[in-house]
Amino acid sequence: ISSRLEEMPGEEGYPTYMSSRLSDFYERAGRVRCLGHDGRSGAVTIVGAVSPPGGDFSEPVTQASLRISGAFWALDSSLAQRRHFPSVNWNQSYSLYINDLKPWFRSHIAQDWETLRTQMLLLLQQEVSLQAIVQVVGVDGLSEQEQLVLEICRMLREDFLQQNAFHDVDAYCPTERQYLMLKLILLFHEYSVELLRAGEPLEQILSSPLREKLSHMRDLPQEEFLPESDHILDTLQKGTP
Repeated sequence: ISSRLEEMPGEEGYPTYMSSRLSDFYERAGRVRCLGHDGRSGAVTIVGAVSPPGGDFSEPVTQASLRISGAFWALDSSLAQRRHFPSVNWNQSYSLYINDLKPWFRSHIAQDWETLRTQMLLLLQQEVSLQAIVQVVGVDGLSEQEQLVLEICRMLREDFLQQNAFHDVDAYCPTERQYLMLKLILLFHEYSVELLRAGEPLEQILSSPLREKLSHMRDLPQEEFLPESDHILDTLQKGTP
């Protein structure tokens, strides 16, 4: 590109001023006050789509965009091939606005929203390490608690993160509903850990009717979702099967 423009080449042949030009574009986003006497204010959000060759996030345009933007959704072709949509890699994606959003989520959703989010991310990161072990020694080489983590992560992936855009209910999920679904799955994890410590076989725990109910929560209409979530929450808190 630089040679065609007859300019000094930068990294991988891109112009040396590429980062500053991208900054000029991205930094137009934000909260703004409109010109005029009526005092109108609003927000401009910029969503940039960068498609690096071969999915290489280390190339210059992607790296320059990452340095400027405040959030990143890493689309993963392997998730798309497994029919997991939206195909956003949860271990590579991030947001720099979490601290700014915490007060809103605490006041409008729940006080423990941040705690649940952190627990989910830690479990999904732990899954990556366990999957590497499974590829070497197989699932039987893991302890029952580690096998439970894999099953809980599968529930998080398939019953919480994955959505069906063609389903009338699952195509859109309000934040309050997301919170309840996540809370119930993580409570089921705590409930299962206690059963394991009490000597309950893992197979029996995973065949519990509660697990099946949790997997169908995403498809329930809102008028059925709230009573069902209350019933599951009550069951988990009482520690009854």
